[in-house]
Amino acid sequence: MINEGLMYSQQLRRNDSKERVEWAVQFLKDSEGKHAKITAAKIAEISGLSRAVLYKTHLRTLWDTKYSSLSKQVFNHNHHFDQKLKGLQEKLVHLELQLEKKEKQLERSLKENEREKLRARVYREDYEELRERHQQLLHYNLRILRKLHIHGIDTKELDGLHEDFQKQTDNKK
Repeated sequence: MINEGLMYSQQLRRNDSKERVEWAVQFLKDSEGKHAKITAAKIAEISGLSRAVLYKTHLRTLWDTKYSSLSKQVFNHNHHFDQKLKGLQEKLVHLELQLEKKEKQLERSLKENEREKLRARVYREDYEELRERHQQLLHYNLRILRKLHIHGIDTKELDGLHEDFQKQTDNKK
């Protein structure tokens, strides 16, 4: 925290410097006319302040009209860029929100894809089990047919059983 006495002393010096510069500017205008060229060297000579002090912002605006208009231009220019910056920041926030939304959608899609892969793997395993089971049944049926042939039993009568079996399975669906 700054010492209040020090702050008071600095403010007094600042006010004294402003008064000296204002007095020096007025003196130059009175002595040389309204359109007199006011320079830091002339003000330093009249006011007793150094040129370095005269170029401080709070004093320079008092005597340098070009600096004042330049300050306004810089302010307007900065204001313009501040507005652009604000617009870009809002756009950035909007884009970040969209990115976050898209990342969540991608994450959900990836999870759904993994679930579908697991389902497909399970269905493939079930299919392979059923295929193996059907091959075993087919092999078993072929062995029975051979034995029936060996014993001289006519298998043409069994063809009708196959059609009856198809009708039963179709009715269950």
